[in-house]
Amino acid sequence: MSDAIIPVRDAGLQKKYLKPKDYVTFSMAKFAASAVIGLTQGYLLIFYTSVLGVEPVTVGIMFLVAKIFDGLNDPLMGTIVDRTKTRWGKMRPYLFFGAVPFGILTILLFLPTTGMNAAGKIIYMYITYILYGIAGTIINVPLDGLPAVASPNNEERTKIISVSRIIGSIGEQSALVLYSLFALFLPMKETYLTMGLTIGILAPVFMLLGTFNIKERIAPTKEVPKIIDGFKYLFLNKQFLALIASMLLSFFRNLVSAAIIYVVTYIYSKGSLNIFFALPGAVAAMVGMLFAPKLKKKMDSKQIFILSTFVHSAALLIVYIVGFDVPWAVTAVLMATAMLPVGLLNVVPHFMAIDTLDYWEEKTGKRQEGITFALVSLRGKVSSAFKDFVLAALLSYFMFATPLQSINKHAPAQLEFTKSGIFMIFTIIPAALNLISVIPLIFYKLDGKTMAKITERLSAKRAASYIGETNKAEGETV
Repeated sequence: MSDAIIPVRDAGLQKKYLKPKDYVTFSMAKFAASAVIGLTQGYLLIFYTSVLGVEPVTVGIMFLVAKIFDGLNDPLMGTIVDRTKTRWGKMRPYLFFGAVPFGILTILLFLPTTGMNAAGKIIYMYITYILYGIAGTIINVPLDGLPAVASPNNEERTKIISVSRIIGSIGEQSALVLYSLFALFLPMKETYLTMGLTIGILAPVFMLLGTFNIKERIAPTKEVPKIIDGFKYLFLNKQFLALIASMLLSFFRNLVSAAIIYVVTYIYSKGSLNIFFALPGAVAAMVGMLFAPKLKKKMDSKQIFILSTFVHSAALLIVYIVGFDVPWAVTAVLMATAMLPVGLLNVVPHFMAIDTLDYWEEKTGKRQEGITFALVSLRGKVSSAFKDFVLAALLSYFMFATPLQSINKHAPAQLEFTKSGIFMIFTIIPAALNLISVIPLIFYKLDGKTMAKITERLSAKRAASYIGETNKAEGETV
């Protein structure tokens, strides 16, 4: 057995496995991956439409097609991860070898291909975005799965998820900071390219530094899963299916952050306000994340998820009622408050995913981190595709006039109908539709008491298995 894999000798509840450097270095990798995601999800749509001049609906269709295609690779990648056995573990090798290609493809996305004709731009857009998605799958599936095997101690797993998600949220805002800085000195075309270069070069460095240190401490199950098992697992593990369905339907809340740049540019007529809207909301979400471990001790994950969803929707409703005929600072403050529960919603589903892993291991003896977090990644990509497609469709419905050059140099006046529509995309539409995400949790049965019993039985089973293997090894030695 590799020295990177530590057998579970006790119940896994008291012994501490992780050191401060584990939290720091893994969070560095999460920061890097989130920085790339923040860059592409926050600025790629407006780069394609405002700089390259591609129609919003064309971009929306590309996002939908490419992300669903890419998402279908996730179960395959998850099964590959679960079949991998190396002395470094089953997840880290993919981070080692995938980091640099991921960075290069991030840069290629933001090349200003303004010299191409319309068809050439669309072809280039499809090719680079699909390749970027494949590289992202290779990186993010094992990266999301690492906390599940970093320690058998539930408290440590909760902590490393919370810490890394907070640092990851900071990483997501790095593109916003770079945008606000570079836009002061560079033309818009060069601003996006410089953002891509900066994040595309630094992200692989952070990923490599982060993954060199973290260890995989829960040994994989001996049974090697088949490729088809990756596609079956979602429907076999009913608790995980309920969770994934709920997470999938929560994509509407992502319209809020996606609409910010349209709100500040076309309602408040000042694109530089983007940082004053996005950054306070991100900070508020990080504050919400800080409360996740403490709330977890008083409520189970399902309760936190449902409560946070209703509070977030209620807060967005208040912003909509106040309206946009107020100073921009009022809207920014109200929206920052509305983002507090989003921090919890960004963390709690990962707690729940690990609960479904423990549930499945206790029920079947199989532990499939790779496929579990591959399907979580698939959900994220499908949700992102739906978000981008819905955003593009709503912008078209509300008669949004696409700028001919860039939002700073050419911002056409929008109809009042369009402004009202943009504000609805920002507030009441996600407030109403996000409530749908609560419905699948009716079928999610892993509450606090159930998980306590599962953890106790699972820990005893692991300890007994270790004792049996030790006795067998000693007998063979004699």
